[in-house]
Amino acid sequence: MKTIQPTGILVYYDGVQVFEGCDPIGGHYIGMVIDTVGDYDRYLVTGVRPERLRQFRSSTVDLRTLFLEAPGGEWFLTLTNGDPGESLALEPQSGSLKETGFLPLDGYTLDDTPIDDLALSQARARHNVVFEFSVEPPEAAYGHRVRMTTLGGLLLQMQSVVKHAYQSAVRDLSPQDRNAIDTSDGHLMDVVVPAAPGSYRVILEAAKPPDMFGYSELARGLQRLDEVFATADDPDTAQESLRKHKGRLAGSYIKLMEFLSANNTSLSYSWAYPGLKTASYGGVTEADAHRLASDLSGVTGLTTEEVTIVGEFEGVNSGHGDWSLLNEYGVVKGKINQGSPSLDGLEVGKLYGFHCLEYIELDFAGNEKQTLYLMDIENA
Repeated sequence: MKTIQPTGILVYYDGVQVFEGCDPIGGHYIGMVIDTVGDYDRYLVTGVRPERLRQFRSSTVDLRTLFLEAPGGEWFLTLTNGDPGESLALEPQSGSLKETGFLPLDGYTLDDTPIDDLALSQARARHNVVFEFSVEPPEAAYGHRVRMTTLGGLLLQMQSVVKHAYQSAVRDLSPQDRNAIDTSDGHLMDVVVPAAPGSYRVILEAAKPPDMFGYSELARGLQRLDEVFATADDPDTAQESLRKHKGRLAGSYIKLMEFLSANNTSLSYSWAYPGLKTASYGGVTEADAHRLASDLSGVTGLTTEEVTIVGEFEGVNSGHGDWSLLNEYGVVKGKINQGSPSLDGLEVGKLYGFHCLEYIELDFAGNEKQTLYLMDIENA
Protein backbone atom coordinates (compact mmCIF):
# COMPACT_ATOMS: atom_id res chain seq x y z
CA MET A 1 0.00 0.00 0.00
CA LYS A 2 1.29 3.46 -0.89
CA THR A 3 2.33 5.70 2.04
CA ILE A 4 3.11 9.41 2.27
CA GLN A 5 4.67 11.64 4.90
CA PRO A 6 2.93 14.97 5.66
CA THR A 7 5.41 17.80 5.05
CA GLY A 8 3.36 20.95 5.71
CA ILE A 9 0.06 22.24 7.03
CA LEU A 10 -1.61 24.58 4.55
CA VAL A 11 -4.85 25.24 6.45
CA TYR A 12 -5.35 24.78 10.19
CA TYR A 13 -8.64 25.61 11.87
CA ASP A 14 -9.60 23.50 14.90
CA GLY A 15 -7.39 20.83 13.37
CA VAL A 16 -5.54 20.20 10.12
CA GLN A 17 -7.88 20.99 7.24
CA VAL A 18 -5.48 20.86 4.28
CA PHE A 19 -1.93 19.50 4.16
CA GLU A 20 0.80 18.70 1.67
CA GLY A 21 2.95 15.59 1.68
CA CYS A 22 5.52 13.48 -0.17
CA ASP A 23 5.96 9.78 -0.89
CA PRO A 24 9.32 7.96 -0.49
CA ILE A 25 10.38 8.74 -4.09
CA GLY A 26 9.58 12.46 -3.93
CA GLY A 27 6.07 12.59 -5.35
CA HIS A 28 3.90 15.46 -4.10
CA TYR A 29 0.41 15.11 -2.62
CA ILE A 30 -2.42 17.29 -1.32
CA GLY A 31 -4.88 16.19 1.35
CA MET A 32 -8.15 17.67 2.68
CA VAL A 33 -10.24 16.54 5.65
CA ILE A 34 -13.68 15.26 4.62
CA ASP A 35 -15.16 13.71 7.80
CA THR A 36 -14.43 12.17 11.21
CA VAL A 37 -14.55 8.47 12.14
CA GLY A 38 -14.37 8.06 15.92
CA ASP A 39 -11.04 9.51 17.05
CA TYR A 40 -9.73 9.64 13.47
CA ASP A 41 -10.00 12.22 10.71
CA ARG A 42 -10.57 11.00 7.16
CA TYR A 43 -8.75 12.82 4.35
CA LEU A 44 -9.15 12.91 0.59
CA VAL A 45 -5.66 12.70 -0.99
CA THR A 46 -4.42 13.03 -4.57
CA GLY A 47 -1.09 13.52 -6.26
CA VAL A 48 -0.23 17.05 -7.39
CA ARG A 49 2.39 18.61 -9.63
CA PRO A 50 4.86 20.80 -7.66
CA GLU A 51 4.19 23.90 -9.78
CA ARG A 52 0.43 23.62 -9.34
CA LEU A 53 0.91 23.19 -5.58
CA ARG A 54 2.97 26.39 -5.54
CA GLN A 55 0.22 28.17 -7.46
CA PHE A 56 -2.32 27.02 -4.87
CA ARG A 57 -0.12 28.43 -2.11
CA SER A 58 -0.04 31.67 -4.14
CA SER A 59 -3.86 31.64 -4.49
CA THR A 60 -3.70 31.48 -8.29
CA VAL A 61 -5.24 27.97 -8.41
CA ASP A 62 -8.16 26.80 -6.30
CA LEU A 63 -8.24 23.59 -4.25
CA ARG A 64 -10.93 21.91 -6.34
CA THR A 65 -8.78 22.29 -9.46
CA LEU A 66 -5.82 20.61 -7.73
CA PHE A 67 -7.88 17.54 -6.88
CA LEU A 68 -9.44 17.31 -10.34
CA GLU A 69 -5.98 17.48 -11.97
CA ALA A 70 -4.78 14.40 -10.05
CA PRO A 71 -2.25 12.52 -12.23
CA GLY A 72 -4.00 9.59 -13.89
CA GLY A 73 -7.22 10.51 -12.11
CA GLU A 74 -6.03 8.56 -9.04
CA TRP A 75 -7.47 9.46 -5.67
CA PHE A 76 -7.15 8.03 -2.19
CA LEU A 77 -8.60 8.10 1.30
CA THR A 78 -6.61 7.91 4.52
CA LEU A 79 -7.34 7.92 8.26
CA THR A 80 -5.17 9.59 10.92
CA ASN A 81 -5.41 10.57 14.55
CA GLY A 82 -2.94 13.40 13.99
CA ASP A 83 0.13 11.86 15.67
CA PRO A 84 3.22 13.94 14.72
CA GLY A 85 5.55 12.18 12.30
CA GLU A 86 2.99 9.54 11.38
CA SER A 87 3.14 8.13 7.85
CA LEU A 88 -0.25 7.93 6.16
CA ALA A 89 -1.40 4.78 4.35
CA LEU A 90 -3.35 5.66 1.21
CA GLU A 91 -6.29 3.48 0.23
CA PRO A 92 -6.82 3.67 -3.58
CA GLN A 93 -10.38 4.40 -4.68
CA SER A 94 -12.28 3.68 -7.87
CA GLY A 95 -14.82 5.69 -9.80
CA SER A 96 -14.93 9.38 -10.62
CA LEU A 97 -13.85 11.71 -7.81
CA LYS A 98 -16.13 14.34 -9.32
CA GLU A 99 -19.19 12.21 -8.46
CA THR A 100 -18.29 11.61 -4.77
CA GLY A 101 -19.30 14.86 -3.14
CA PHE A 102 -15.86 15.04 -1.48
CA LEU A 103 -14.57 17.94 -3.57
CA PRO A 104 -14.42 21.48 -2.14
CA LEU A 105 -16.47 24.26 -3.70
CA ASP A 106 -15.21 26.13 -6.75
CA GLY A 107 -12.93 29.07 -5.99
CA TYR A 108 -11.59 28.00 -2.57
CA THR A 109 -8.03 29.36 -2.21
CA LEU A 110 -5.66 30.09 0.66
CA ASP A 111 -6.94 33.68 0.53
CA ASP A 112 -10.13 32.34 2.16
CA THR A 113 -8.43 30.63 5.13
CA PRO A 114 -7.74 31.84 8.68
CA ILE A 115 -4.21 33.17 9.25
CA ASP A 116 -2.06 32.55 12.31
CA ASP A 117 -0.90 35.39 14.54
CA LEU A 118 2.87 34.93 14.25
CA ALA A 119 3.40 38.70 14.17
CA LEU A 120 1.41 39.22 17.36
CA SER A 121 3.19 36.44 19.27
CA GLN A 122 6.57 37.81 18.16
CA ALA A 123 5.55 41.38 19.01
CA ARG A 124 4.67 40.33 22.55
CA ALA A 125 7.84 38.26 22.93
CA ARG A 126 10.04 41.12 21.67
CA HIS A 127 8.01 43.96 23.19
CA ASN A 128 8.20 45.80 19.90
CA VAL A 129 6.42 46.35 16.61
CA VAL A 130 6.96 43.27 14.42
CA PHE A 131 6.38 42.93 10.68
CA GLU A 132 6.52 39.51 9.00
CA PHE A 133 6.09 38.57 5.37
CA SER A 134 6.19 35.48 3.19
CA VAL A 135 6.53 34.92 -0.55
CA GLU A 136 5.81 32.06 -2.94
CA PRO A 137 8.30 32.33 -5.84
CA PRO A 138 8.59 29.57 -8.48
CA GLU A 139 11.55 27.94 -6.71
CA ALA A 140 9.29 27.28 -3.69
CA ALA A 141 7.56 24.58 -5.76
CA TYR A 142 10.46 22.22 -5.02
CA GLY A 143 11.11 23.10 -1.39
CA HIS A 144 10.61 26.02 0.98
CA ARG A 145 13.17 28.34 -0.53
CA VAL A 146 13.65 31.71 -2.21
CA ARG A 147 16.44 33.07 -4.43
CA MET A 148 18.87 35.38 -2.62
CA THR A 149 18.38 38.09 -5.26
CA THR A 150 14.58 37.86 -4.85
CA LEU A 151 14.74 38.08 -1.06
CA GLY A 152 17.33 40.87 -1.09
CA GLY A 153 15.36 42.90 -3.63
CA LEU A 154 12.13 42.34 -1.75
CA LEU A 155 13.63 43.58 1.53
CA LEU A 156 14.74 46.78 -0.22
CA GLN A 157 11.39 47.27 -1.93
CA MET A 158 9.42 46.67 1.28
CA GLN A 159 11.58 49.09 3.27
CA SER A 160 11.04 51.72 0.58
CA VAL A 161 7.23 51.35 0.67
CA VAL A 162 7.20 51.42 4.49
CA LYS A 163 9.41 54.52 4.50
CA HIS A 164 7.08 56.46 2.23
CA ALA A 165 3.99 55.15 4.04
CA TYR A 166 5.46 56.47 7.29
CA GLN A 167 6.36 59.85 5.79
CA SER A 168 2.86 60.10 4.30
CA ALA A 169 1.27 59.40 7.69
CA VAL A 170 3.52 61.93 9.44
CA ARG A 171 2.54 64.65 6.95
CA ASP A 172 -1.08 64.22 8.05
CA LEU A 173 -0.20 65.12 11.65
CA SER A 174 -0.66 68.62 13.00
CA PRO A 175 2.55 70.72 13.14
CA GLN A 176 2.46 70.48 16.94
CA ASP A 177 2.24 66.68 16.94
CA ARG A 178 4.87 66.44 14.21
CA ASN A 179 7.34 68.54 16.19
CA ALA A 180 6.77 66.42 19.31
CA ILE A 181 8.22 63.23 17.79
CA ASP A 182 11.55 62.23 16.29
CA THR A 183 10.68 61.14 12.74
CA SER A 184 14.25 60.70 11.48
CA ASP A 185 14.34 56.89 11.69
CA GLY A 186 10.80 55.88 12.61
CA HIS A 187 10.42 53.83 9.42
CA LEU A 188 13.50 51.63 9.80
CA MET A 189 13.22 47.85 10.29
CA ASP A 190 15.79 45.19 11.22
CA VAL A 191 15.76 41.55 10.13
CA VAL A 192 15.64 39.70 13.45
CA VAL A 193 14.92 36.17 12.18
CA PRO A 194 16.56 35.52 8.81
CA ALA A 195 13.84 33.00 7.92
CA ALA A 196 11.09 31.54 10.06
CA PRO A 197 9.98 27.91 9.49
CA GLY A 198 9.39 27.52 5.76
CA SER A 199 12.56 29.56 4.95
CA TYR A 200 10.68 32.08 2.82
CA ARG A 201 8.97 33.71 5.82
CA VAL A 202 10.94 36.63 7.23
CA ILE A 203 10.44 38.44 10.53
CA LEU A 204 11.47 42.07 11.07
CA GLU A 205 11.06 44.48 13.96
CA ALA A 206 11.30 48.23 14.44
CA ALA A 207 14.92 49.40 14.54
CA LYS A 208 14.03 52.22 16.92
CA PRO A 209 13.35 51.09 20.52
CA PRO A 210 9.65 51.23 21.49
CA ASP A 211 8.14 53.20 24.37
CA MET A 212 7.21 51.56 27.66
CA PHE A 213 3.97 50.26 26.14
CA GLY A 214 5.72 48.61 23.19
CA TYR A 215 4.53 51.24 20.70
CA SER A 216 6.95 52.38 17.99
CA GLU A 217 6.68 55.07 15.35
CA LEU A 218 6.92 52.27 12.78
CA ALA A 219 3.29 51.37 13.54
CA ARG A 220 2.20 54.71 12.08
CA GLY A 221 3.74 53.79 8.73
CA LEU A 222 2.41 50.23 8.78
CA GLN A 223 -1.14 51.51 9.28
CA ARG A 224 -0.72 53.60 6.14
CA LEU A 225 0.82 50.56 4.40
CA ASP A 226 -2.42 48.64 5.07
CA GLU A 227 -4.37 51.40 3.33
CA VAL A 228 -2.17 51.18 0.25
CA PHE A 229 -2.29 47.38 0.06
CA ALA A 230 -6.09 47.53 0.31
CA THR A 231 -6.01 48.70 -3.32
CA ALA A 232 -5.14 45.11 -4.28
CA ASP A 233 -8.53 43.95 -2.97
CA ASP A 234 -10.15 45.27 -6.13
CA PRO A 235 -7.69 45.64 -9.04
CA ASP A 236 -10.48 47.20 -11.16
CA THR A 237 -10.49 50.29 -8.92
CA ALA A 238 -6.81 50.22 -7.87
CA GLN A 239 -5.77 53.19 -9.99
CA GLU A 240 -8.45 55.44 -8.52
CA SER A 241 -7.92 54.14 -4.96
CA LEU A 242 -4.20 54.83 -5.18
CA ARG A 243 -4.64 58.48 -6.15
CA LYS A 244 -4.90 59.66 -2.55
CA HIS A 245 -1.44 58.16 -1.99
CA LYS A 246 0.08 59.51 -5.21
CA GLY A 247 3.71 60.51 -5.27
CA ARG A 248 6.52 58.66 -3.52
CA LEU A 249 4.23 56.24 -1.71
CA ALA A 250 2.25 55.19 -4.78
CA GLY A 251 5.46 55.04 -6.80
CA SER A 252 7.21 52.72 -4.35
CA TYR A 253 4.10 50.50 -4.16
CA ILE A 254 3.95 50.21 -7.95
CA LYS A 255 7.67 49.34 -8.01
CA LEU A 256 6.95 46.58 -5.50
CA MET A 257 4.13 45.22 -7.68
CA GLU A 258 6.48 45.24 -10.68
CA PHE A 259 9.10 43.37 -8.64
CA LEU A 260 6.59 40.72 -7.51
CA SER A 261 5.28 40.34 -11.05
CA ALA A 262 8.77 39.97 -12.53
CA ASN A 263 9.58 37.28 -9.95
CA ASN A 264 6.21 35.50 -10.33
CA THR A 265 5.49 35.56 -6.61
CA SER A 266 2.73 36.44 -4.22
CA LEU A 267 3.28 38.36 -0.99
CA SER A 268 1.47 38.12 2.31
CA TYR A 269 2.32 39.99 5.50
CA SER A 270 1.14 40.69 9.01
CA TRP A 271 2.25 43.11 11.68
CA ALA A 272 1.46 43.88 15.30
CA TYR A 273 2.65 45.55 18.47
CA PRO A 274 2.19 44.09 21.96
CA GLY A 275 -0.97 46.00 22.86
CA LEU A 276 -3.03 44.77 19.90
CA LYS A 277 -5.62 42.00 20.29
CA THR A 278 -5.06 40.68 16.77
CA ALA A 279 -2.47 41.28 14.11
CA SER A 280 -3.14 43.31 10.96
CA TYR A 281 -2.87 41.48 7.63
CA GLY A 282 -2.31 42.37 4.00
CA GLY A 283 -0.79 41.13 0.79
CA VAL A 284 -1.32 40.45 -2.88
CA THR A 285 -1.69 37.26 -4.93
CA GLU A 286 0.65 36.51 -7.81
CA ALA A 287 -2.18 37.01 -10.31
CA ASP A 288 -3.14 40.40 -8.85
CA ALA A 289 0.52 41.49 -8.73
CA HIS A 290 0.78 40.80 -12.48
CA ARG A 291 -2.40 42.76 -13.16
CA LEU A 292 -1.53 45.70 -10.90
CA ALA A 293 1.96 45.97 -12.38
CA SER A 294 0.47 46.04 -15.87
CA ASP A 295 -2.35 48.47 -15.05
CA LEU A 296 -0.37 50.89 -12.89
CA SER A 297 3.04 51.02 -14.57
CA GLY A 298 3.51 54.18 -16.59
CA VAL A 299 0.62 56.05 -14.94
CA THR A 300 2.76 59.11 -14.23
CA GLY A 301 0.00 60.94 -12.39
CA LEU A 302 0.35 58.38 -9.61
CA THR A 303 4.12 58.13 -9.30
CA THR A 304 5.12 61.79 -9.42
CA GLU A 305 4.91 64.34 -6.63
CA GLU A 306 4.74 68.10 -6.94
CA VAL A 307 7.37 69.94 -4.90
CA THR A 308 8.50 73.55 -4.73
CA ILE A 309 12.17 74.44 -4.23
CA VAL A 310 13.00 77.97 -3.11
CA GLY A 311 16.58 79.14 -3.41
CA GLU A 312 19.16 81.30 -5.13
CA PHE A 313 19.61 80.53 -8.82
CA GLU A 314 23.11 79.17 -9.42
CA GLY A 315 22.94 78.55 -13.14
CA VAL A 316 22.08 76.07 -15.87
CA ASN A 317 24.05 73.59 -17.97
CA SER A 318 22.34 73.90 -21.33
CA GLY A 319 24.19 70.92 -22.78
CA HIS A 320 22.82 68.50 -20.18
CA GLY A 321 19.61 70.37 -19.36
CA ASP A 322 20.59 70.71 -15.68
CA TRP A 323 19.82 73.60 -13.32
CA SER A 324 20.69 74.27 -9.68
CA LEU A 325 19.40 76.35 -6.76
CA LEU A 326 21.13 77.07 -3.46
CA ASN A 327 19.03 77.03 -0.26
CA GLU A 328 19.62 76.44 3.46
CA TYR A 329 20.06 72.68 2.87
CA GLY A 330 22.67 73.04 0.15
CA VAL A 331 22.62 72.84 -3.64
CA VAL A 332 19.47 71.35 -5.20
CA LYS A 333 19.78 70.18 -8.78
CA GLY A 334 17.14 69.34 -11.34
CA LYS A 335 16.44 69.00 -15.05
CA ILE A 336 14.46 70.69 -17.76
CA ASN A 337 12.43 68.80 -20.34
CA GLN A 338 10.19 69.63 -23.28
CA GLY A 339 7.47 71.09 -21.06
CA SER A 340 9.77 73.21 -18.89
CA PRO A 341 9.76 77.02 -19.04
CA SER A 342 12.75 78.87 -20.42
CA LEU A 343 15.54 79.76 -17.97
CA ASP A 344 16.68 82.65 -20.14
CA GLY A 345 16.77 85.89 -18.23
CA LEU A 346 17.10 84.40 -14.73
CA GLU A 347 19.69 86.19 -12.58
CA VAL A 348 22.37 84.23 -10.77
CA GLY A 349 22.10 84.81 -7.02
CA LYS A 350 18.45 85.94 -7.15
CA LEU A 351 15.78 84.07 -5.17
CA TYR A 352 13.27 81.96 -7.16
CA GLY A 353 10.66 79.34 -6.50
CA PHE A 354 10.97 76.36 -8.84
CA HIS A 355 7.80 74.23 -9.06
CA CYS A 356 8.81 70.71 -10.03
CA LEU A 357 7.59 67.18 -10.57
CA GLU A 358 9.66 64.73 -8.54
CA TYR A 359 10.47 61.23 -9.79
CA ILE A 360 11.94 58.61 -7.44
CA GLU A 361 13.90 55.55 -8.57
CA LEU A 362 15.25 52.76 -6.34
CA ASP A 363 18.63 51.24 -7.24
CA PHE A 364 19.79 47.72 -6.37
CA ALA A 365 21.48 48.90 -3.17
CA GLY A 366 18.21 50.39 -1.93
CA ASN A 367 19.27 54.00 -2.50
CA GLU A 368 16.65 56.38 -3.83
CA LYS A 369 17.51 58.61 -6.75
CA GLN A 370 15.50 61.82 -6.85
CA THR A 371 15.03 63.65 -10.15
CA LEU A 372 13.28 67.04 -10.26
CA TYR A 373 11.78 68.22 -13.56
CA LEU A 374 11.05 71.95 -13.73
CA MET A 375 7.40 72.84 -14.45
CA ASP A 376 7.06 76.51 -13.46
CA ILE A 377 9.04 79.43 -12.03
CA GLU A 378 8.05 82.33 -9.79
CA ASN A 379 9.94 85.14 -8.10
CA ALA A 380 10.36 84.47 -4.37
